[in-house]
Amino acid sequence: MSDLQFTFVDVEALWDQELYRAYRDVDSRGASKLEREERHLHRLPCKRIVAAAAFDIELTDAGSISIGGLKAWTEHDYGDEKEVVSQLFEHLRGKPQTHVVTYGGLAAEIPLFNLASIEHELILPPQLRTGQPGRFGVWRPHIDFALTMKGNGRDWAHMSEIGLRLGLPGALFTGKADISEPRNAQEWLALRHRVSMDCILTAMIALPYWRANCLVKLDQSAALLTIADWCLRNRCVVDAHVAALGDLRTRLLKRITADCYELA
Repeated sequence: MSDLQFTFVDVEALWDQELYRAYRDVDSRGASKLEREERHLHRLPCKRIVAAAAFDIELTDAGSISIGGLKAWTEHDYGDEKEVVSQLFEHLRGKPQTHVVTYGGLAAEIPLFNLASIEHELILPPQLRTGQPGRFGVWRPHIDFALTMKGNGRDWAHMSEIGLRLGLPGALFTGKADISEPRNAQEWLALRHRVSMDCILTAMIALPYWRANCLVKLDQSAALLTIADWCLRNRCVVDAHVAALGDLRTRLLKRITADCYELA
């Protein structure tokens, strides 16, 4: 097995009222029916990407983990959806050997990337394009980890469910489903941290799965410790996550120390 490069990607998208109103004008009958039932038609094409993040990790053949960095882009910092998406695309184009990993990306991120690309006349980076020819083996250019976990089963697992089973602190997942329109710079920063944390959490659950399936060689506790420690040292998480990551780091250190004593 040669060294492997992964970029864990996540986006946050918000419902665009103007797009919805335009759609309602076209399909007023269907939209009105849903509104009478006190429901709204939150179709994916009526959403726009307002934030994106990318977390870069390299795994060596010897089993060590190297973190390349974490980048995030928001409308608050870059102006609009086109610039947010363009920044992410350029980041991926600069890493042609990396495998992009999303959680549920085939159902969410990939359609949103395509919608943004056709509206803003962008070209998707190779890892995100559909219909790529040839065989890719185990590591495809884009890996939807939610689909990987589902396999041939009927149930889809939430990221938080897997994380809790793995022993990650529940506080790291709090607020994932409560994304709303940011109203000030502080709330935009919180959104930036949220989309970044989702990339980090995807990495934290994907690496142990790949190790369990003999797809990568690594020490699971050491890998999670490396990620938690890196996040704390680089201050890339909200205050609410600092304590949870600190507790996780302490717990992993104790586990690794105990394992070393048993081997001695």
